[in-house]
Amino acid sequence: MTNGSYRKVVFAGVLGLGSAVLAGALAAGPAAATGTAAAAAATGPADRPAVAPVVLTGPSVVTQAVDISPSGIVVGTSQPQPEPTDGMPVPPPATGWRWLPAGPRYVGQELAVPAGTTSVSIAGVTDLGEAGGTVQSGRFSYQPVRWSISGRQTTPLGSAAGGPTTANAISTTSAVGPAQWAVSTGDTISGAGTLVARDGTRTELSGTPELSGARIVDAYSIGGPATALLGTTSGVGYGSTGRPVIWRDGATLTLPVVSSFPLGNDCTSGIQPDGSVAYSGPQGLSNGAIVTVIALHRGGIPGTEVPLPTGGRTATVGCPSLDTLSADGSVVGQLQATATQPAEAALWRNGTLVPLGVRTGETATAAQAVATGGRVVVVATTTDGVSQPYLWRNGARTPLTVPAGWTLRSVVEMTDAGAVLANVQNSAGDIRPVVWNTGR
Repeated sequence: MTNGSYRKVVFAGVLGLGSAVLAGALAAGPAAATGTAAAAAATGPADRPAVAPVVLTGPSVVTQAVDISPSGIVVGTSQPQPEPTDGMPVPPPATGWRWLPAGPRYVGQELAVPAGTTSVSIAGVTDLGEAGGTVQSGRFSYQPVRWSISGRQTTPLGSAAGGPTTANAISTTSAVGPAQWAVSTGDTISGAGTLVARDGTRTELSGTPELSGARIVDAYSIGGPATALLGTTSGVGYGSTGRPVIWRDGATLTLPVVSSFPLGNDCTSGIQPDGSVAYSGPQGLSNGAIVTVIALHRGGIPGTEVPLPTGGRTATVGCPSLDTLSADGSVVGQLQATATQPAEAALWRNGTLVPLGVRTGETATAAQAVATGGRVVVVATTTDGVSQPYLWRNGARTPLTVPAGWTLRSVVEMTDAGAVLANVQNSAGDIRPVVWNTGR
């Protein structure tokens, strides 16, 4: 699902947590002891024949994917390894790439860029295969752009004046979704978000009480032409507070979780076209204890809050992936470790908790992507520290083979057509995207 495969930290430049909101520990709520299905039987590490990957290549050793369209078009970047330095390493220039499925193979294509471009970052890809990202020219000049379906032309997504709103502001593409791109303009002190449609129509993300009271507003998931999930930041320094906000056709609704220094961080899925979002995280303090929740907000604005049962354990929606809520309402995450139980992948389907099991030879499992029909990408950590991905469905596992000499770096997404996109890494630090085609 292309709506939500790229997200930014609510406190970008404040908390310094990278490009994904970290999951916080969640206490089991009142519904914790209800609606729990039996875990998969621990019969062995695999139940079905393994699926081999298709390895995607680029011109440089660090080639990684960030998104995949419903039809299987993959986008990402390729760049050299950073040069050794005594100070903070400067990222080397990157080129933008797109890989098109051609039968069992993929054909790579370098995305065209304007003259003078020195580096490229990619945010995502639309339902039609149009990439979105940011081109850099010089050290401090950035321009958000979208690429044509052919990948041979760029269209600027910046302001009408073609540049940042202030001398120190930076404009970037922050998210890509069906027929839309999100642009973020600002700095670590203040910032604004804009949605840009395929026909060039611009919609400023402002004008409601939830947005007017924030100093930074940014979109990090797009569900459709009138639907996005925003991150807002208010306060300054250690008093900064971030909240996820649903935006639908000019109306907004704040989800009941918060990110802050004293409380920790919330975690959300990407937003669905109907405005549904899965979320987990802290809500506030009660008698000195952090109050937390894990739930599904169903149906946009006003929508309905559906608590997710946890079987008496603590639980989180999967982070940092946004691919944790499927189009048919399934949610994935993790039941946290206890004194007697390891951390365990979890699926919530039709309001029922399905623990996905930790088998012999494994120390933990985590659910990192989900598709319709209850299909889940589960990553098991073995006793020797290896991360092994599987496709889980109806209690059975299908191993997703990692190329020899490489280890799993990240799971990006699983499409409803059954393509699982991930990045792998070798001991030299080289990175490659891989796709496992698991079918429907």
